[in-house]
Amino acid sequence: MNKRREFSQGVIFTIFNYVWWFLLANFYFWILNIPFIFVALGMNNYETIDVYMIIILMLSSIPIGPALTALLSIMGKLTREGDIDITKDFFEAYKVNFLDSVFFWTLEIIILTLAWIELLYFNSNFSLTLVKIIPVILIFICVFIWFHIFPILSRFYLKKKEIFALSLMYLIKKIYVCIISIAAAFILWNIFIKIKFIVILPLFFVSIVCYLVMLMEKSMLIDIEEKYNNKDAEVQ
Repeated sequence: MNKRREFSQGVIFTIFNYVWWFLLANFYFWILNIPFIFVALGMNNYETIDVYMIIILMLSSIPIGPALTALLSIMGKLTREGDIDITKDFFEAYKVNFLDSVFFWTLEIIILTLAWIELLYFNSNFSLTLVKIIPVILIFICVFIWFHIFPILSRFYLKKKEIFALSLMYLIKKIYVCIISIAAAFILWNIFIKIKFIVILPLFFVSIVCYLVMLMEKSMLIDIEEKYNNKDAEVQ
């Protein structure tokens, strides 16, 4: 009976910890991205989106890069060790990966912005409707590469060209990870909306998705660690 109670208390304590970690990590993520939130909410009031609005939105999203990398870093540690010091680990990872995160995120934002502008142009010219498949493909490639670049960056100290080369290689080898991750995010979003948890959605969504991404990327990160066999490359 006592053992059963201890087990029950252990399970409840673990569940509480995970809920707290997901909640606080998500809070830190959004706090660091307040400019983006205001711009995104402001754009909701407009019926049409023009080029200038897209550029402003993309510029305001630049802080997402280091915040997202920090979130992936602590979620990766959680998948490996089952325990984190949420505040210390988050802001340490934020500081350590800040410059590289801004570089990769800004590069991706530039590509996505150009692709989005091209889509608007093609949509406004019916004779070019078929050509819009090109920016759509470009957007998907960028998003798919993101699923490898930032998890690798959150885990290892590597040169930018090495991170990019590894991301491309694993994009080809494990494209199913990207597809499953996007599908999981889409399913989670719809579940929260359909069960009327739309208010709770912003509190947990990003951290849960990052946890699932790092869970699915675990084998890739182990492969890279074995390949380099260098503890200096490990972030956490």
